[in-house]
Amino acid sequence: MKKYLLFIVMALCVNVLNAQFIDHKGNRNQTYPEVFEQNPAIVEMMNQVDTVNLYNDIYWMQQFIRDCASPAAVTVQNFLIDRFESLGLETYIHHHTGEIGWGDTLDAGNVIAIQPGTEFPDQYIIVAAHYDHPDGPGADDNASGTSGVLECARILSQHQFKRTILYIPFNGEERWMVGSYPFVEKCAREDMNILGVFDMDMIGFWPGPDYGPVTMYSGYSYISERLFEYYQNVANIYIPEMPTYRFTKKDSYGGDHMCFNIHEYPALYIGDIEYHTENIYYHTPNDTIGTGVNCFALAEGFVKAVIAATAELADGWLAPQNFSVTVEYGMPYLSWDQDPGSSLYLVYKDGEYYEYTTENYFSDYDFVNGEWHKYFVKGVDAEGMTSPRSNVDSIFSCEPLQIPAFYDFEDGTAGNLHLYNENWAVEQFKQRMCLNAKTYTKDNVLQIVETQWFSIPETAEDVTFGFKMNRYTPSIWSPFNLGVYIDVTTDRKTWHKLDNIWNEHNRWNDYAFSLNDYIGEDYVQVRIRFEGSGEGYTTTSYKYMAVDDLYVNFDHQDVNEVVAEESFNLSVSPNPSKGVVNVATGLRHDYKVCVYNLLGIKVLSIDSFSDGTLDLTSLPTGMYFISVDNGRDGLTKRVVIK
Repeated sequence: MKKYLLFIVMALCVNVLNAQFIDHKGNRNQTYPEVFEQNPAIVEMMNQVDTVNLYNDIYWMQQFIRDCASPAAVTVQNFLIDRFESLGLETYIHHHTGEIGWGDTLDAGNVIAIQPGTEFPDQYIIVAAHYDHPDGPGADDNASGTSGVLECARILSQHQFKRTILYIPFNGEERWMVGSYPFVEKCAREDMNILGVFDMDMIGFWPGPDYGPVTMYSGYSYISERLFEYYQNVANIYIPEMPTYRFTKKDSYGGDHMCFNIHEYPALYIGDIEYHTENIYYHTPNDTIGTGVNCFALAEGFVKAVIAATAELADGWLAPQNFSVTVEYGMPYLSWDQDPGSSLYLVYKDGEYYEYTTENYFSDYDFVNGEWHKYFVKGVDAEGMTSPRSNVDSIFSCEPLQIPAFYDFEDGTAGNLHLYNENWAVEQFKQRMCLNAKTYTKDNVLQIVETQWFSIPETAEDVTFGFKMNRYTPSIWSPFNLGVYIDVTTDRKTWHKLDNIWNEHNRWNDYAFSLNDYIGEDYVQVRIRFEGSGEGYTTTSYKYMAVDDLYVNFDHQDVNEVVAEESFNLSVSPNPSKGVVNVATGLRHDYKVCVYNLLGIKVLSIDSFSDGTLDLTSLPTGMYFISVDNGRDGLTKRVVIK
């Protein structure tokens, strides 16, 4: 992790400018198992954590300056692959997209190791760190976190879990997340169901007893608040002697976790950053074992906490997922995903039990328009045990908004717009009577203005959502952790991303977005979301977003369109092979294939290849990397030629 150089603004902006803003669900409403006591099987896993393993792995990695595009990074990448494969885990490499390569060689990438779930293989938990470091041994930053991922994998891989666990040492974090950002984009494009990410970034430094007992800290955004509450509860149940708290500075940016946050996946920063200002060895030649890593008890505690939280989540009973309240036939319509462990569902209205159903939907016939009502559900299994509660959703009116609709706020009210959080105000601001959200905190920010639901008739043409906006977001981590998002939904489960507005400050600008993709939909809502995660570095704690002349109309304007991308995976078989392998990606167009030897030197290149047979019989026996590039992502699999 590195936070002090001002040129990171340019680096972050390049990442975002080169990235498509992806339409996906994310897991903003993810809920977690209820944990009340220690599970003896998980205690036994935790007892296997060995600080000798942590020491040895950190000691080995600290001998290399692991700049992400250097040969040393490739050496460490291969070391990590060997370790994961020795545990019986399937691995592949996902390559960063930053323009930082060293000529015609295979740059080191993100190492992905997969432990498939037995019942819910498409539900993912990620244990992550970054292994690169640009200017020194990097024992604490972040050989320590990488060693923690290896130790988690060593222990958890001995067991079977219902859900899939991914172990990911990322490359390129120190170049401002050029590895994790494209990986999370790939996850988002493929709509991966990521329940939570535990990102260990620097876990071995403690400033000493003057700071009290050894204590663990973590940071979170609004998206990750439920994940933190779950993680903190589990950590404090299993490791009460080393309590877990939220960072006193509320959160930490940057780090690989924030790439998940911006794509609305819950992810925690877990590490010793609470003591960062006391670590004089940070990014120096003295970040070695004994100085930068001086407290293996703390590192051990972090690893044990991640093991416990991962194991409980991988096997735990989740609440009914994707709960939402919309309108059908003039009444509230509650729906959620079918839970295979539930025989029936309890419906709660305004915090009290209301009714039960054996279906995964429910209509409320007793609803009064013009009053807010909140709902959630719980599952009940065959033995009468109840699950945790789902996320809460609410509704104000079953009457649709009539479009075209306009809001100029000249009457001093926000009309029937839904305003989330308390510091919205209709006031004279920046020479306009407008709707304004002011934020005076360095903590997480979330302000939402949402339209009432409406229908778009099939006969409509060129439907547009638009507004004027003036905003000020003075954060050095912007646009990653502070931005304005335009979202639309037809079911309140998935909010499709129309745009992310981040590059125009402190002046009024006009924005317009097409809703033509939603023509014929019976239920549509649009929202503007002003969200920031973590303290970051700001010149002032004052931030605002002002909106005026908001409308939904049939008038055509220049609008932003969202383009979907196809999924991209890579399989190579058989492996080991006698030289003829089958390459499959699922891509419907040709792509580039390169083959590299163990030193990262290219030995074969095909500019236009489609899924099928690749003949490598001309190559000597040995180990190779087959790399596929679809023009946006690069994936690599290791193959052995016998």
